[in-house]
Amino acid sequence: MRSCPISRRDPFANIALYLSFKLSLVTLKWLMTITNMVHKLDLNQAKKAIAALYKKNKQNAGNDMLQNDEDNFIYVEIHTHKIMNKAQSKQKQIKLPNSPYPENYEICYFTKDDEKVVEGKTQNTAIKKVIGLNALKTVYKSYESKRKLATSYNLYVVDDRVAPLIPGLLGKSFQAKNRMPIKMKHSGNMKTNVDNILHSTNVKLHNGLKTRVVIGNFGMSEKDVLKNYEAAVPEIVKTAAHGWDQVEMLGVKCEGLPYLPTYTSLPKADTKTTAEKKETVSSENDEKPAKKAAPTKKVAAAAAEKKAAAPEKAAAAPKKAAAAPKKAAAAPKKAAATSTAKKTAVAPAKKTETKKVTKKAAASKSKK
Repeated sequence: MRSCPISRRDPFANIALYLSFKLSLVTLKWLMTITNMVHKLDLNQAKKAIAALYKKNKQNAGNDMLQNDEDNFIYVEIHTHKIMNKAQSKQKQIKLPNSPYPENYEICYFTKDDEKVVEGKTQNTAIKKVIGLNALKTVYKSYESKRKLATSYNLYVVDDRVAPLIPGLLGKSFQAKNRMPIKMKHSGNMKTNVDNILHSTNVKLHNGLKTRVVIGNFGMSEKDVLKNYEAAVPEIVKTAAHGWDQVEMLGVKCEGLPYLPTYTSLPKADTKTTAEKKETVSSENDEKPAKKAAPTKKVAAAAAEKKAAAPEKAAAAPKKAAAAPKKAAAAPKKAAATSTAKKTAVAPAKKTETKKVTKKAAASKSKK
């Protein structure tokens, strides 16, 4: 077979062609995934759903006089076919083009450093309260104080150095109200770090089928909420469902308003389970003929044994015939032996009878 002329002239040309071919495959897959993702996002359907939420919220605004700040949030709610994650205290941070929180949001900051030093850095920011670890262990030790703290501020942020310790110190009062703090960097400019927190949303990993993530509020415009939806959904699907195959339903939701789905899908058959089932069925089918063939072998072996035993039986028949006269001759001897045995057995009985008679006769004579 003739070799390629390019390899004779320049051996590095083949490597370049191979790398360009691989790069084209990667770009093709990337474009296919992007087109598939854009098709599943369906921004037109999301735009209609967000507009319906705004319309319904305006209708309920005049009737609901006790509306909370949490009721103004717009969420992306995703349902999966099966549980994809384990319960964890960690949260996945997703950056958004627009802040999903209102402008008058108040933040409480838990830190490892001295409270007074940190308060000087938090000026001109949304942080309104700084609490150190010592104060959290002493001042906010009781359940009532923690419960009041959980309702005093809109958002809670924690220093990344002490983030693993905070869930145990805050307890169930924060977990029940879904007010667990968000981790923030302690180094760098405090204002930029706070702005990064306010321009992002968080996905909480848990062992459930439903996940809800904030993407905006009704104080924003519909276009800004749609931009946040477009930026957040791919990361939410990647984190909560590990891909589009496990997404059962995706849509937008608000407290007190109906759930509006923008994407639905049926569960796909698992290729591994189907292959295993096929292998088990084929193995069972292969084993069944072997089990049926086993009795035929046993029958053939039994027939061969019978054929081998037939000449032996035929040879043993004359021996039995010759042994028959001997048995007949031995029969009179046995009869005679039995008769003599009977005589010997009867003789003592007669003697005893004669002794009894003589005793009676002697007794009668003595009486006379």
